[in-house]
Amino acid sequence: MQNKVKIILAWVLAVCFLVCSLAAFLALRGNGISPSIERLNIGAVAFYRGDTVVVPSISQFKSPENTRFGDSLVLRFDLPEYSGSSMTLRFRSVHMAFNVFAGSEKIYTFGHDLASRGKFIGSGFHYVHLPKHASGKPLEIRAFFAIDDSRRAFSEFDLFPAEYANCDYFARHVFALVVGAFLTMFGILALLVGVATTFYGISAFRVMMIGLLSNSLGLWTLCHIKLLQIISFNLTLNSVLEYLSLYFSPLPFCLLLLNMRKGKISAWKWWGVFGLAVIGFVLLLLNTALHFTGVAPFPETLPLFHSYVGVGMVFLIATGSLYSSKMDLSGKILTLAVAFFACVAAFDLVRYNLCVRYSLENSMLEMTWLPFGALVFVLLLVASYMVYLFHVLEDKAEKDVLSTMAYVDSLTGLFNRAKCQQIFGFLDKSTADFAIVSLDLNGLKMANDRYGHAVGDNLIKAFSAVLKQAFTGIGTTIRMGGDEFLAIVRNEHVADLPAAIEKMRELQKNCKEELPLPLETAYGIAYRSETNGDADSVYREADRRMYEMKSSMKSKLVRK
Repeated sequence: MQNKVKIILAWVLAVCFLVCSLAAFLALRGNGISPSIERLNIGAVAFYRGDTVVVPSISQFKSPENTRFGDSLVLRFDLPEYSGSSMTLRFRSVHMAFNVFAGSEKIYTFGHDLASRGKFIGSGFHYVHLPKHASGKPLEIRAFFAIDDSRRAFSEFDLFPAEYANCDYFARHVFALVVGAFLTMFGILALLVGVATTFYGISAFRVMMIGLLSNSLGLWTLCHIKLLQIISFNLTLNSVLEYLSLYFSPLPFCLLLLNMRKGKISAWKWWGVFGLAVIGFVLLLLNTALHFTGVAPFPETLPLFHSYVGVGMVFLIATGSLYSSKMDLSGKILTLAVAFFACVAAFDLVRYNLCVRYSLENSMLEMTWLPFGALVFVLLLVASYMVYLFHVLEDKAEKDVLSTMAYVDSLTGLFNRAKCQQIFGFLDKSTADFAIVSLDLNGLKMANDRYGHAVGDNLIKAFSAVLKQAFTGIGTTIRMGGDEFLAIVRNEHVADLPAAIEKMRELQKNCKEELPLPLETAYGIAYRSETNGDADSVYREADRRMYEMKSSMKSKLVRK
């Protein structure tokens, strides 16, 4: 009853903590969002290649088709009237270098140093602080394209008070920020745990692959949602990290799948998955080389990556490499994780294309669901690994029990002759001194003949308990068989051996067991330092001295 109360109390506290955390989370988010933000859906005029194009909504602006690197674009629109002393215009640029003019005054510039050197220009959000006199006046963006076929040069123009410039966007995307940070830190922690456990001989390949995948998805989330700008305004670096983390993510996934499905699918399927991993690695190197040599920047190779992922998923599903009815629970959870993330990714791809093609304005459609999909995906991978780890530990525990049974005497619970030989092997590898005590229980044959083997067994168990108690913390006690016993005392406890023998004799005299015969033993002690031989030599010498003691004893229990 008390355990049930404790469990219920634990659940209640956990739920209360989650509810309070969520409430605090929402309160912080609400205080960070600007209460007076205005999305600019006003019209604009675009000048491109000598043509004038009327833009219905500046926030849904789409570039002309077939744009080329170096093409110039001028985007002009009238700012709405605002009364604030300091206002900020926030908008997103995609691989563009530009200047912003309020009248004839240049109030913002970005990317021209990179463009002049033909370098890649990243994408991200810009915060243009508007002067008071710009209220209701024309604003002009003079830009040129840094890549070919850029369909979303500028988008999401928002106007709000300057004091919210540093928190409004991050407050609106705080869930993605928390997810990205969690996945990144979890990935780092998993890698550290994996590296640490390898020093103990524990295979941590799966947890390291999950860590790498979590790290890449977390970093991609922070870069894709442009949340990395909270610490870095280097949009080029942010965009490079975004593409590299995305292109890298299939590798740990394929390696994880190879590890989980090894021996559980046919060889050609396994090699097919291995081929996907190799192709992914080659694409990563190829796309990176094309980008940094200036042949094709990352955005231009993105369709190739999407094709690779699509073909790979079709292969995994069609061949049954990802799922089969005979797979274990760990594999089924992995399949569920992949299926869920694939559905979220497909939905997000459709959502994005609908927004771009039809200029849809809906808060639900404008929000990407990929961070949520990545979080659930990684958590399911962790659950899959935990199930796998549970089975591994269960198998190990079973093997340990069987191993223990192989080295333990079933009657007394002491180690047996097989364990003795194993310990002798360890002792022979060392040069340190040790002692072996050979013991023989007197009167066992008499007890068996007069009172039966059950009484003889009780005699053996009673002496075994005495021997174990006397040598606890000092040496290892062994039953060699029948009435023969052994105690092995290592170098650090050799000085305690006489006290252990004396304790054994006292315990024999004061034994409380109801036995027809008293406990009595003959014993012999030998040290490595005396013989300078191996463990078998020391044992033989101890055994010889035991028989010398037995032959000199005048007890009626000793067979002459």
